Amino acid sequence: MTGRIVKAISGFYFVRLEDGRNLQCKARGVFKKRGWKPLVGDLVRVEPQGTQEGTITDLFARRSELVRPSIANVDQALLVVALVQPELSLYQLDKMLAMLALSKIEVGIAFTKIDLPHALDVLQQVQKIYEKLEYPIFALDVRHEVGVMPLHGFLQGKITVLAGQSGVGKSTLLTHLIPGSGALTGQIGDRSKRGRHTTTHVELYSYADGFIADTPGFSQYAFDHLEPSHLGVLFREIAILRATCEYRGCLHTEEEGCAVRRAVENGRMAESRYHNYVQLLTELKEAKARRY
Repeated sequence: MTGRIVKAISGFYFVRLEDGRNLQCKARGVFKKRGWKPLVGDLVRVEPQGTQEGTITDLFARRSELVRPSIANVDQALLVVALVQPELSLYQLDKMLAMLALSKIEVGIAFTKIDLPHALDVLQQVQKIYEKLEYPIFALDVRHEVGVMPLHGFLQGKITVLAGQSGVGKSTLLTHLIPGSGALTGQIGDRSKRGRHTTTHVELYSYADGFIADTPGFSQYAFDHLEPSHLGVLFREIAILRATCEYRGCLHTEEEGCAVRRAVENGRMAESRYHNYVQLLTELKEAKARRY
């Protein structure tokens, strides 16, 4: 029988079979000997042991894999970002977009809390930046069910990772889409204006012929190991413009004949995006210096 791992806790794997049944499984001992570790999202072959338990006997090839959090066969990510409360950080947004680009999965952006004061002003400023880069944009007021319907088409038939910092409304959105999904929704801390709760494990929830994964720890994922020269390709506009830079190894900071800097000067690239690129580049250079 075949199924998909939808949850993994303390060496137990919860497998959703093709007929809709769930089995609590252990992996065969040979997996450990061969260095195989089943992940949430894996398609697996299982051997039932009774009606509720089973053994995972084989793993099917993965088409994608996220490292942190560990999840396999992801089709896309929905990056959930609050416009206010907590205050929108374009640096964090661009950093997470770069992380997701590194994972080579498609990304949509869900801007939440559009019902709060000043949120629509912020949305107007940022929407034009990211729509120009062809990211699917969703503007949501989850509490009043505003803007939620267009998400259904985006999520249909896909394995989608929900990613975002604490307090942005990620768990509220998940609970709205899948009532009883088990996501915990906490209050916002007064000092940071970020949520106090954290999701403690990766779990796939069935939705619209696909799955949605709430992912703990994604916003803390670091890519300090990345070579500074590889950062540019993770910014969509730089990935296009870099081919026309006069200097082949251009890092787009001080080099003469830089097409990226020209694009910023003439308004073809948003200043915020460029500044965030430079900040990330500086951090990667510093991380590289610490390694050597």
